[in-house]
Amino acid sequence: MLRKAKQFIRQFISQSQMNVPVAWIRKDRNSWLCQHLTGKAIKAGDTIYSSRIEKLAEETNKLGPQPLWQGYGDKNVRGPTRVPNDVRTGRAMGNLFTYLVQKRQPNVVVEFGTAFGISGMYFLAGIESNQTGKLLTFEPNDVWREVAVHNLSQISNRFDSIAGTFEDNIADALPRGQGIDLAFIDAIHTKEFVLPQLEIVLSRSSDNAIIILDDINFSESMKECWKEVSMDIRFSCSAALGGRVGILELSGSRRN
Repeated sequence: MLRKAKQFIRQFISQSQMNVPVAWIRKDRNSWLCQHLTGKAIKAGDTIYSSRIEKLAEETNKLGPQPLWQGYGDKNVRGPTRVPNDVRTGRAMGNLFTYLVQKRQPNVVVEFGTAFGISGMYFLAGIESNQTGKLLTFEPNDVWREVAVHNLSQISNRFDSIAGTFEDNIADALPRGQGIDLAFIDAIHTKEFVLPQLEIVLSRSSDNAIIILDDINFSESMKECWKEVSMDIRFSCSAALGGRVGILELSGSRRN
């Protein structure tokens, strides 16, 4: 009896950790997000790619501390290196990213920065599952990018890895006439950097694009940024996922 009780508790804890709480800020019940993120928490189950991604993430973490991109400058307050697990997307959130791609079926997914490719693999898993679409992922750190390309290529070849920042390279990477359908903004987590990046994303986005911001509570600057963005009337709805990730849906009435 005690053994079964312990198994039940472990299973319950495991399942609860896979749930991603959803806290709505602005909600349009007719929006795509509201129709697909139902309930107070979302559990996007494992796919045929999840275990492979997690194994690659585990192998990547064994590489140990890796040099941080020098472009962070005085924004870096935690030393010159990062262990891969310090900057990765977790399994529950990653599965949710895959779920969003599978359901939304975007033609163009844009991610910056790539880091070691864990979040990118989860986005790519959805693209590969759909057998349509492409991931454009931007990373200025050559050391990290090399690891990421290896990881991404284990999931699919439906991606382009661009060496450099999103701002400097999006014009060449995404031809005019193609819109961003889903974007993941995960670079320098300050209002100073994120707001201009967001404006570039919006200028190149398709109607009703989905935009995801990572680490919305990373710093006071990022908290302020998310507070402002989440109330922007250009978005039909906004929500915080798991207290860490912000998600937005661009209004079909356009951006200006």
